[in-house]
Amino acid sequence: MFKKIDTKLSAILILIMVITISYGQEGKDGKVVKDQNYTTCTNFKCLEKNKNKRIIVKGILRTYTPNKTGKGAGHMFWDWEILLDDEIAIPVMSKDQRLDLSTYNKKNILIDGNVFYGIIIGSPDGQNATGYRIDINTIQKQTTYNKE
Repeated sequence: MFKKIDTKLSAILILIMVITISYGQEGKDGKVVKDQNYTTCTNFKCLEKNKNKRIIVKGILRTYTPNKTGKGAGHMFWDWEILLDDEIAIPVMSKDQRLDLSTYNKKNILIDGNVFYGIIIGSPDGQNATGYRIDINTIQKQTTYNKE
């Protein structure tokens, strides 16, 4: 009788541990800073005002779509971009290799990150392109954002 109870108790404890570990893993991806007083941006004008600052960005994460014409046509300069309310897409980068951005593809998201303004393609000594990029600190799905 006690072996049955021990087996059931062990199974329940293992289940609790798996749930706890899964929840902890989600926390590494998400948990956008809420206690900080960061500006929240949903459009490009806001990003321009907050260049080289830490902010919260709302939008839709999607696979980068390369230009079809002009210099760099068809070239994948980065993998991900965020589509803002004003239909402008900004490159998104994460230095944390463990962060799997594909789980957020085509989803409404919140990014706690830095708005980088500077050379985003090339180097200071050669040909380059200056622009904006979002460097991710944390990312999470947003359920209250209704942009389609």
